[in-house]
Amino acid sequence: MEKKLLIENVKKQFQRMVELRRDIHKHPEIGMETVRTSEIVISEASKFGLKYKKIGNGVVLDFVDEPHIALRADMDALPINEETNLLFSSEIPNRMHACGHDMHTAILLGLIPIVKNMNLPVRMIFQPGEEIGKGAISMIDGGALDGIKFIFGLHAWTSMDVGEYHIVKGGAMAAVDNFIIKIRGKGGHAAYPHLAYDTIAEAARVINYLLEIPSRKVNPLDPAVVSIGYIKGGYTNNVIPQIVEMGGTARSLNQNVASIIEREIKSISNEHVEVTYEKELPVLENDVEYSYSIDRIAKEFVKDRMVPPTMGGEDFAFYCKKTRCAFAFLGTGKINGIEVSKHSSNFNINEESMIYGALLHISAILAAEELIKV
Repeated sequence: MEKKLLIENVKKQFQRMVELRRDIHKHPEIGMETVRTSEIVISEASKFGLKYKKIGNGVVLDFVDEPHIALRADMDALPINEETNLLFSSEIPNRMHACGHDMHTAILLGLIPIVKNMNLPVRMIFQPGEEIGKGAISMIDGGALDGIKFIFGLHAWTSMDVGEYHIVKGGAMAAVDNFIIKIRGKGGHAAYPHLAYDTIAEAARVINYLLEIPSRKVNPLDPAVVSIGYIKGGYTNNVIPQIVEMGGTARSLNQNVASIIEREIKSISNEHVEVTYEKELPVLENDVEYSYSIDRIAKEFVKDRMVPPTMGGEDFAFYCKKTRCAFAFLGTGKINGIEVSKHSSNFNINEESMIYGALLHISAILAAEELIKV
């Protein structure tokens, strides 16, 4: 399909994308409970006679009998009370699409008639639970990647202007590990610390060590983050508590660094210190050849603006462990001149960015099709 005609076809679907996005935005669903949103997906698919399969509250749409190329959208929202004052603001208290998943879903739904006319081996994956790191695994376990050789996804990126995108070659988003550390000792009166085991003092030593790991145990050229998210212990000023608990996250962009951080945090364990360490997400590792192939096609429609990898995590990474993948950052621009952070109660997007998101998805289809034929 020639460039001009392709752009015209996408623009014809833009208003429908806007309608769908605003409907989904008004009715946010969190975690794995994307019931209403999945019903919207099925309704749109049925209009065009597409085969669909439900996997929990996720949906897979196949455009041919044996698709090889997958496009993914996440559908879940966040437990945030919306403060945007949009005409289509969330109608459910403490639930909000504050990360652009309404947009991701609307883009794919708007693309259905275009992809159908392309007659290429495409599958669309609409998943729940990205924000809790469980959706992709549930979809994979349900067969969403069966027969798939390439998968593409994207995410709203507020630091980039509308019409811009970037695909980081290699490690694009961080591995996410979480930890909880409990320090147990003998409590006592604060006036007699020599008769107690001071869990507060031990907690201070532990925190200092944790925060030194990225700068003293990891190569300075390798990105790494260890952050403490909470600490709790004690209840009054003259008592040394028996237990102090803290929790945090570790982030890195390659598995070797992730292993070093895990080893160092676990090494804190002793008779007074208990460490629970959990791997939540792997590194999102883009396939370099596929990414460059998308760039070559997408540059006809969208401007490639270099942005760095991020220490944020994405459960799209689980798909990348199973097949060749590319994940793009899509510019959604400032709102009223202000760059609004994802996961903010004031988060919003410029809806024109959905046009470019659709063109990126099509570029990803065409790039995968070329590589399959090679």
